[in-house]
Amino acid sequence: MQKHFLRSHRKISAAELEQANLLKKAGMKTSEIWNLFVHQNGGWDKVGCTKKDLYNSLAAGRRGVDDLDANTTLTFLQSKLDIDPEFFYAYMVDEESRLTHLFWADGASRFDYELFGDSLVFDSTYKTNIYQMPLVVLVGSNNHGMTCVFGFALIQNETAETYTWVLQKFLECMKDKLPETILTDGCRSMNKAIEDLMPSVVHRTCSWHILNNAIKHVHEEGFVGELRNLIKRYYSVDEFDLRWNKMLLDYNAENNEWAKALYSSRHQWADTHLRGSYFGGSTATNRCESMNAFLKRFLDEKLPLWRALQHYDHGLAALRYGELGKHAADKLSTPVLKRTSMSEIEEQFASIYTRNMFLEVRNQITRSEKYNVVRYHKLKASDICTIEKYLSKDHQKRKVTFKRIEKEMSCDCYWLETKGIPCRHVFAAMKHLHLSDIPRNIIKNRWLKECKDIYLSSPDAQRRFINPDMISSKRYGGINSQANLFPYYCKKSPKVQQRGMELMSTLLVEMQKMVEDVGEEEKTINGAVQEVHDGIKEPHPVATKGRPPQSKSSQQNSSQKSAKARICRVCKKSGHDYRNCKVRKRKCEESMEEDDDDFE
Repeated sequence: MQKHFLRSHRKISAAELEQANLLKKAGMKTSEIWNLFVHQNGGWDKVGCTKKDLYNSLAAGRRGVDDLDANTTLTFLQSKLDIDPEFFYAYMVDEESRLTHLFWADGASRFDYELFGDSLVFDSTYKTNIYQMPLVVLVGSNNHGMTCVFGFALIQNETAETYTWVLQKFLECMKDKLPETILTDGCRSMNKAIEDLMPSVVHRTCSWHILNNAIKHVHEEGFVGELRNLIKRYYSVDEFDLRWNKMLLDYNAENNEWAKALYSSRHQWADTHLRGSYFGGSTATNRCESMNAFLKRFLDEKLPLWRALQHYDHGLAALRYGELGKHAADKLSTPVLKRTSMSEIEEQFASIYTRNMFLEVRNQITRSEKYNVVRYHKLKASDICTIEKYLSKDHQKRKVTFKRIEKEMSCDCYWLETKGIPCRHVFAAMKHLHLSDIPRNIIKNRWLKECKDIYLSSPDAQRRFINPDMISSKRYGGINSQANLFPYYCKKSPKVQQRGMELMSTLLVEMQKMVEDVGEEEKTINGAVQEVHDGIKEPHPVATKGRPPQSKSSQQNSSQKSAKARICRVCKKSGHDYRNCKVRKRKCEESMEEDDDDFE
């Protein structure tokens, strides 16, 4: 019989358990941790325990905390205030004292909202915790055009009252500052809450969700394409109505109830009614969806709340670390310049804008080469240039106005107001007027390199990347990075290995004695639960939206159906689906070009 299977020979050491807990917090599965231990120790029989022992040891360490999950979660949030005085959280309990709703945002999120809170994207996702509580993510875009998080919420249900509570706490956290625009997936409960609390905010419904619903409610080929043009293209109000009525006639949808309801909410999705409002450069909630997908790399639907919150922190820190990398790149390097005929203007933008936004601006300067001023009027206090694309008579002429006293420039395509950067028509007019300085109104503070420097250079800035309960883990990680060099050198020769083992044995005996003298280490959240929120119980499991569980017979039928060859719903060919269809990708690329051309 193999000795390593005997109970008396199976024991996971405190050091290995600490390492396993650290890897668990980093998002590794227990089976992956076990495989690491196997390779690290040189075989299954060298680990000192079985895989089942590892599972049991990790579960035993969590059991006491998981039994008081709500209490532990709130204590965890309370502990963040010791590290981040600007941290904010709020919660609600029901008549049974069970946790129902939870909202939180750290100081960095509040600071980001102060700078970039002009546009808010609001969406929810599922399967992020053991109670199936939907996670609400409130995001925007920063000065690099990257996603930044303004706050999180866990909710018990998705009623209008619940979303009203979330928005109330969000506004309380952000000192009642309203965004200029908000983008949602069209959920009626969300819409009701926004109408009640933010009636003055311009509200847009996600175009992807509208087109997806169109496929379900209007079964006529070509309808979705026509609807997409009405969503994305800018028409006069009268022309929009004419095109809408013609579309209904062409596709036999005059009496379609869904189409009637969609038309009644056209001010929330049609570019005709929304152009000139900044939505973070997007017409869909893809920024929120990508954030949800990013967070789910670190999440599991079996996680207790306190553990899920730690993983949210880890994902958020990873996102912000990427932002810090962009900031460092802007500081330490310079883009290649003089790629356009307006090199002076190009250099000015490169010196003040972040790299990502400078490249967007330079693209517009490059495209301005195709445009000419076909008419020029000089008035008393302003210049008016009529711009037309070269050899493209079908495109609408654009009018650019330059106010000489105010040093301000505007274009009737509303690209600056909609996208946040100056359009190609503005640059064509600047070239015609021989302007060597950027008009002041087309410089947006939200894109400046320096807009976060005051915060980032402060001594407390790095707190954004610290997990508040990781004091002991920081000590462990600090020594572990050095300890990794020990086996590296020991494996070089038998003599080095022997001397290393002698030194290690002596050092371990000395350290063990020191620990016994000092006494028990200070406890983290895993070791002791404070009584700050005593009496609050765990949430009830939530029945979320989505497909209900299938019976065994239906599962068997679906598995039989799945064995059939796939047929792509776009090109109607087999061997692939719409997600990797080349025809669909080509159409998407063409449609993106069409969207851009609509501002010509």
